[in-house]
Amino acid sequence: MTVASPLIEALDTGQPGRRWRIRVIRAGLSGNGNFYPDAVLREAAARFDGVRVFVKGDADHLAGKGKDFRNLIGRLTEPRFVEGQGKDGGEIQATLEMLDAGDAVSTKLREAWDRKMTGLFGFSIDARGQTETGRIGGRRARVATQISEISSVDLIVEPGAGGALINLIEAKKDHGRMDHLTEALVTDIVKASGLPEAAQQRIIDDHSEPEAVTEDELREAIKRERDYLAKFTESGKVRMADHGQRVHLIEGREDKTAKMLDAFFDPEDRSVTSIRQTYLDITGDRRFTGTVRGCDQSLMREALGTASFADVLGDSVARRMVKDYNKPNVFDAWRAIVNVVPVADFRTQERARFGGYGDLPIVAERDPYTELASPTDEKASYAIAKRGGTENISLEMITNDDVGAVRRVPDQLSRAAKRTISTFVFDLIKDNPVIYDTVNLFHADHGNLGSTALSGATVAAGRLAMRRQTEKDSGERIGIGPRYLLVPDTLEETAVDLFRRNTENDKTFVQSLALEVLPVWYWTDANNWYLAADPMDITSIEIGFLGGNEEPELFVQDSPTVGSLFSNDTVTYKLRHIYGGTITDFRGLFGAIVA
Repeated sequence: MTVASPLIEALDTGQPGRRWRIRVIRAGLSGNGNFYPDAVLREAAARFDGVRVFVKGDADHLAGKGKDFRNLIGRLTEPRFVEGQGKDGGEIQATLEMLDAGDAVSTKLREAWDRKMTGLFGFSIDARGQTETGRIGGRRARVATQISEISSVDLIVEPGAGGALINLIEAKKDHGRMDHLTEALVTDIVKASGLPEAAQQRIIDDHSEPEAVTEDELREAIKRERDYLAKFTESGKVRMADHGQRVHLIEGREDKTAKMLDAFFDPEDRSVTSIRQTYLDITGDRRFTGTVRGCDQSLMREALGTASFADVLGDSVARRMVKDYNKPNVFDAWRAIVNVVPVADFRTQERARFGGYGDLPIVAERDPYTELASPTDEKASYAIAKRGGTENISLEMITNDDVGAVRRVPDQLSRAAKRTISTFVFDLIKDNPVIYDTVNLFHADHGNLGSTALSGATVAAGRLAMRRQTEKDSGERIGIGPRYLLVPDTLEETAVDLFRRNTENDKTFVQSLALEVLPVWYWTDANNWYLAADPMDITSIEIGFLGGNEEPELFVQDSPTVGSLFSNDTVTYKLRHIYGGTITDFRGLFGAIVA
């Protein structure tokens, strides 16, 4: 994994340029599709202590090469995680200790800063860890769950997240090493404090004089401002609104009711453990009649506003269901191999893929340009469909305080929805359907069908077959190889071992491919295996969601003619998930159907 580091500042050592403060890695989504949460960086920060720093060419960095003592320029010390503004906005900073402050690299660093050309290069990490496939802001990404081993931090030209050197602070010897901040760094630190916008601006205005404040002084000012604002809340804490624009001073009973139900469904929250008591606290229905007239009307109006208990309970179930649905697990593997799009309606969707032009002919002097053969198209089509069902929460479940049954509802609903769409996608591969050109997906005519068991040699052969696929009409090779290896659970160990380094120093060809193994939990054929290209390179499967809503929806039965809190002593919820999809191009897939 490679991530840019765009911050650097000089620390005084008596020899200018010997020690620098750098940003090693920043949380969030990098330019190469990796997402780094704050929690992962916070846990990994200490591992950067003593890590070697090399200067490398970009190609060597991406390939994990270039670890030559002649390229070694220093090491990292004093690593620490620095909190950022909002969730997943932090970063790891460390001190870069240069071996030679007078060498060419150190000279270039100083020259780049002096001439305001620090954007010409940056720092990237060469590390190993664990990732899961997920969606970040609608974009598919590899979400880091652990950084377990740091090989090096490299100074390169184009780091993965576009990092650059943006700040240089020369310590003043006559102030006993006081690292004074630039105006830009003052702004960055204040905006990361989480204070209301008006409070941030007041601090920035008070500390805007260049090189007049140290980081300790600035953080003390932030603390004073936070303590001042805390006096205006009963809890002594400043609570931010959704976007950090204002301070909440009052929490109504409706908000507390919603939080009470959310806490009940949260397995990590033990503050609310009884659905019976929760129902009683909200409705005042002490005899558990399940009727509106049996409830305390004033208590319900205060707790529920204009909503009903069924609505509020449904909202909490839906929030818990969506949260669980978005939590990465084995059922999310399908997202790695598809392209997700919004669909406006239920009508048939057509996806046309045009062929290409052949090589351009030479045009002689004074000769006319000849007409090129226009490419034709291939059309794949599909229609979205509704999937779902209903679930009931009964009066008996609440009266008997059947906590386990009620709590399982949102988790089971989300699990069913995730499993269903995952199965739908992987069935498009497993079932080898007839696709848009009236030929089976994996077929000799498509040049993407194998028949031999999984091994290093057969994976290499499958990769070669994919790279030899040709563009429609032009016949030119597209040259796109696989990124993923799809196997049943029984082949997972064999698949992973294909890319595991042996006792030799050099990797084999297949090991160098480092394909990501995607085990599919429900495939029962113990021999078949498949290769898939990155959908960013070629879209092989398209999945469309109605209105772009990728999450399942939950609805409550709320007929005004029912006349009771629970229709037939139950609350009925309907789960709905609307999507569809199809194979759009066979060229990005290879299947080994082993007899």
